[in-house]
Amino acid sequence: MTVVTTPETAEEIPEALRAHLRAHLAGQREQQFGRVNPGWIEYAENYFWDETQQDFRIEDLRRYGFLPAQARVLDLAAGCGQFLLHALHHGYDCLGLEPEAWKVDFVSQKMRLREMSPEHAGRVVTGIGEHLPFVDDSFDCVTSYQTLEHVQDPRRVIAEMLRVTRPGGGIHIRCPDYRSTFEAHYQLPWLPLMPKPLARAYLGLLGRPAEGLDSIRYVTRPRILGWLRDVERQGVRLVVFDDSRIRFENNLRRRGLPCLPGSYSLWRMLNYVYYLFRQESSVNLFVRVMAK
Repeated sequence: MTVVTTPETAEEIPEALRAHLRAHLAGQREQQFGRVNPGWIEYAENYFWDETQQDFRIEDLRRYGFLPAQARVLDLAAGCGQFLLHALHHGYDCLGLEPEAWKVDFVSQKMRLREMSPEHAGRVVTGIGEHLPFVDDSFDCVTSYQTLEHVQDPRRVIAEMLRVTRPGGGIHIRCPDYRSTFEAHYQLPWLPLMPKPLARAYLGLLGRPAEGLDSIRYVTRPRILGWLRDVERQGVRLVVFDDSRIRFENNLRRRGLPCLPGSYSLWRMLNYVYYLFRQESSVNLFVRVMAK
């Protein structure tokens, strides 16, 4: 990444970084997925720049017992470092893993802008999820948010996440569920698990590039649960929590409503129908590692 870091005034440095971020996001998006909605670029730029939008992830850590100054956290595909920086700000011993060089450099630039201590410089590590550069049992929590669908081998990534997680810790996976009827990267209606040859023809008819399709793996909740069972067969005891279900039931309790049997499944079905061809379905699982 090339960023001019010697503007005439200090106030110009953040704007130079933001402009570079904006250009990278727009260029990368257009190359992989086609025409770019200006509204999406504005949203993405703000999301990747503003760390306060990561408050919900800090809340996730706390809900599962991972507290500041106690928990060591690894974030897979740290991107532009928004969660990494926010977790460090909140006192977590957090590292980020990121395969794209421009993003690693961007995080370093942002750390220098924030005048963070030199010890933070090594907090973002270049690497891929299939081969985590850490020894076994290195972290209390490993997170993968909107990442698993882009790796080469999701099964291997999950196994690696669990390998570097200590007993008593856990991994948190959030990603699309490709049984849905919408593809969020292309922002297009989509058939559930649409065969790639058919998807290429569909994109070609719409004049959209297929490069982004090559980066997508069709992950689903049943497939992820199957990969977790594969790890359990190797002697690792796991407990899986459906975080979406927990949130749904907690919301009912806050409203003073009863949590009837089957209510969550009914809500998911109605939600699926309501957002048919307009919004992707998602996977949100927390996996506690009980023993190895």
